[in-house]
Amino acid sequence: MLTRRALGLLPAGLLTTGLLATPALAQSTWPSRPVRLVVAFPAGGLSDRMGRIVAEVLSAGLGQNVFVDNRGGAGGTAGTRQAVTAPADGYTLAFAAPSTHITGPLLYPNPGYDGVADVAPVGSFAQIGSMAVVHPSVPATTIAELVAHCRANPGRLNFGSAGTGGSVHLAGELFKSIAGVDIVHVPYRGGSLMLQDLLAGRIQIAFDNTPQILPHVRSGAVRGLAVTTRERTRFAPEFPTMIEAGVPDFEISSWFGVTAPKGTPPEIIARLNGILREAVAGPALAATLEVLNAEPLALAPEAFGSFMQGQRARFGEIIQRLGIKAE
Repeated sequence: MLTRRALGLLPAGLLTTGLLATPALAQSTWPSRPVRLVVAFPAGGLSDRMGRIVAEVLSAGLGQNVFVDNRGGAGGTAGTRQAVTAPADGYTLAFAAPSTHITGPLLYPNPGYDGVADVAPVGSFAQIGSMAVVHPSVPATTIAELVAHCRANPGRLNFGSAGTGGSVHLAGELFKSIAGVDIVHVPYRGGSLMLQDLLAGRIQIAFDNTPQILPHVRSGAVRGLAVTTRERTRFAPEFPTMIEAGVPDFEISSWFGVTAPKGTPPEIIARLNGILREAVAGPALAATLEVLNAEPLALAPEAFGSFMQGQRARFGEIIQRLGIKAE
C-alpha cells in the first residue's frame, strides 16, 4: 500500500488552502467520516497509482481518510457509474480519466451516465503522454519499419490496451487508420494486465502510457519507437514524436482528475479543488509526478469542465470517424 511517506506528499498541516472553506462549510461537519474515491480500474495499474496519490493528497488536506475503491470493468464505465449516481453529499468521488468520463460513455451502450453533464468537476492534477513500443521479437527499430512489418503481416500482429476507448486504445486505432495497417486490438481489464502480456510477447505492440512503459524501455524488455504527444517529452527526449516519425496528425495524451456527483454542494467542490491545486503547486507532489514521468495539470472546476467538454468533442470525432465500438 502506498503511504504518504512513500509518495513524498505534503503533510496535512501544509495543505492549508483546502482548509480555507467558506464560513458555512467551516461550521459544518463534512467530512465527518471517510470519503470514497472510486477508481474504475483494477489495482496495480497506472490509473490505480494515480488514484492513490490523489487519495493521499485529499486525505492530508481534509484531515479525514479518503480511501480508494477499485471498481474495474466495461472500460471504466461500471465503477464510474456507481460514483456518478451516488448521493451528492461529498462522500463519494470519482477518479476521472479519458476512458471513464469521455470515451467510455461514448462507446458503451447504456452506460447509465454522461461523463460531462452528470458530474460536478472538482479539478485535474496531472497529464501524461504515451509511447509506441514493440516486443523485442518484432524486427522494427523505427515507426517506418513497424509500418512495413505490419503491412507484410496483415492481421498477424496484436496491439493491447487497458480497455476499449481509453487513450491507449485510441492511439492504436489512429495508427491503424493513418498508417493503413491491419493489426488486431486486444483489450484488457487494466494496464497492468496488458503490460504482463506485452512483456511476455503474447501481444507485440502497445501505445502505453509513458510512466508505465518507460522503465521497461530503459531495461530493454520492450523497444520504444516514438511518443504520441505533439512535442517530444522531456522524460525521454531521444524519442521522436509520431508526427516526426512519419505519421501525420497523430497526437494523443491522457489526463487525471476528480469529479463528484452532480449537485454536490459548491463549498465542498471548492474545498477539494483548493487542496488539489495547492498540492500541484507544491514541491512534494511535483517530485512524485516527476518520478512517474507525469506533468502537473491544475484546473479550477469550471476550467476542468470546459476541458472535458473539449475532450469529448475531439475524441467523439475520432470514435465516429474510425467507427470504433466497445468490445
